[in-house]
Amino acid sequence: MTDLPPAIRFSHVSKVFGGVKALQDVAFEVGQGEVHCLAGENGCGKSTLIKIITGVYQPEPGAEMALFGEALGTITPNLARQKGIAVIWQDLALFPEMTVAENIAFETMLGNRPRLVDYRALRAKAEAALARLEVSLDLDARLGTLPIAQRQVVAIARALVNDARLIFMDEPTASLTQAETDALLAVVRTLSARGV
Repeated sequence: MTDLPPAIRFSHVSKVFGGVKALQDVAFEVGQGEVHCLAGENGCGKSTLIKIITGVYQPEPGAEMALFGEALGTITPNLARQKGIAVIWQDLALFPEMTVAENIAFETMLGNRPRLVDYRALRAKAEAALARLEVSLDLDARLGTLPIAQRQVVAIARALVNDARLIFMDEPTASLTQAETDALLAVVRTLSARGV
C-alpha cells in the first residue's frame, strides 16, 4: 500500500477558541490501511483535530490539508463524508429500537422525499458490510438487545455501507472486556488489510 497517497496529510494546523489555543502547528499523516492511536490527556486537542479533519471546525489560516492525495482549502462535513471519512463516537449514535440491518443501512433509506423501504436491499447491504468485516450478526435482532461490542461492529458496518475509507473510533475499548477488545481489534486488522 506504500504507492498510495496518504489518507490524510495535514500540516500547520492550528485552532484558537476565544484566545485559547486548542491546537498549535499540528502535523498529522495517516497512510491508507494504517492503524494509529491518538492519545493524550483530556483537553489536549484530540477531538478538535478530528473535528477539523471531518469539517466540523475550520483550522486557522495557513493550514495545509489533503485527503487521499487531493489538496483541499476547506473541508465541510459533507465533503469529508463524500471522501470516505467516518467517526464512530463513544455514544455510537445508533438506534436501539431498530434492527441490526436497519441500523447498518438506514442512511441508504434517507432522501428528500418519503419513499417505500426496500427491506431486501437494506438487508443485502447490511449483510455485505458485515461480510467485509468477517463478522456474523443476527440482522433481525433489535440493537438494544446486543452487548456494546456488537453495537460497535454495527457502527463500523454502517460506516462501510457509506463507503468509509478512513474511520476514527472514539475510545472504542473503554467499556469492553479483554475478549471483546480482542474481537474489535480483529475487525480493525481486517479493515486495515483492506486499506481502510
